[in-house]
Amino acid sequence: MDTTSLASVHAAGVAELLWTVPGGAPGAAGVVPLVLGGRAAVALPWAQVATARAAAAAGSAALVLSDPRLTGSRWSPLALTGRLTLVEDGTGELFAEELLDQELRKHPPSRALADSHMLRREHWWYLPRLVLVLDAESVVPVDRREGPADAVLGVDDGGLHVRTVRVAGWDAEPLELRGGPAGVAGPAVLVGQELSVPDVERWTVHTTTGRYAGGRLSGVRPAATRQLEPVPGLLARIRRQRSLERTCVQALRAAGHG
Repeated sequence: MDTTSLASVHAAGVAELLWTVPGGAPGAAGVVPLVLGGRAAVALPWAQVATARAAAAAGSAALVLSDPRLTGSRWSPLALTGRLTLVEDGTGELFAEELLDQELRKHPPSRALADSHMLRREHWWYLPRLVLVLDAESVVPVDRREGPADAVLGVDDGGLHVRTVRVAGWDAEPLELRGGPAGVAGPAVLVGQELSVPDVERWTVHTTTGRYAGGRLSGVRPAATRQLEPVPGLLARIRRQRSLERTCVQALRAAGHG
């Protein structure tokens, strides 16, 4: 990966990860973009093991840096497309040594779980990660997302095409999209993100699927919500952390770790 692209990944706060799914619309997730050994990477907690393995099994994947929020001065909106390799870091050693500092800088909620040796011992289950490393075959500029009307479009027509598009009206059928790829048709996903800045305590990732052709998404299956989640109370925060811990521990034990 060239130095400009590498700098943009370093400077990005959040990103969209998309991957092809046989016979269906591409999968999508909101992620924290990291750099490992000169390549773009993401490090998912073990609670997301199904997502990590599905993305790694895909024929093609893309990491899209379209969101200007929480970015540094060297950020530029890019889409990196290639294949993902999954490293199942069941001990957390790789994550702690190579990626933790980046995650703590970019993702404030991680600081409450891993910002000291004491916290890391207490939340040991948070350090093991599913590290997806992208071998980028192409890097192309995309438009930056400017607000809730903008989303990342992924279309699978035998290859994965990604663009930043503007949705004329989310309640329409079909959805009219501005900025989509010409001459491309196939199952498609629109992924958008809403997050609270600068704490990122609240992070809503929404996906809308359908079939794309000619600047339109038809057969729309809308997201459950596109709104930023409400501010959680203390009890909700405790329940959310316990749920994350329980799911991570279960996944680690099922894979023979922990």
